[in-house]
Amino acid sequence: MNTQNEQHHRRELMFQRRFINYPFLGFALVIALLNIFFPDITVMMTLFGLFFLYNVAILFVAFIHHFKRTMILALILTILSLVLFGLTFYLYGLTNHFFS
Repeated sequence: MNTQNEQHHRRELMFQRRFINYPFLGFALVIALLNIFFPDITVMMTLFGLFFLYNVAILFVAFIHHFKRTMILALILTILSLVLFGLTFYLYGLTNHFFS
């Protein structure tokens, strides 16, 4: 019984490392480089929207595999990415005078 729990925990950590840790570092580097060299709000809005969809997919897969800790982490990251997408969408509306 204990070995099944250890295997499940090991699979959860592998999933978290492969699909959360490394892609988030890559996404952060892409965002930082694009903000430095090409600061456009539409590009950031698109990237944050794609990032939100990626987080929803990770949340779904973690739910299917019953990874409880990873599911809570993915839920928090999904909410935060939704907030970032909403803020960039709001800033896009302000810069293009959609609210006046």
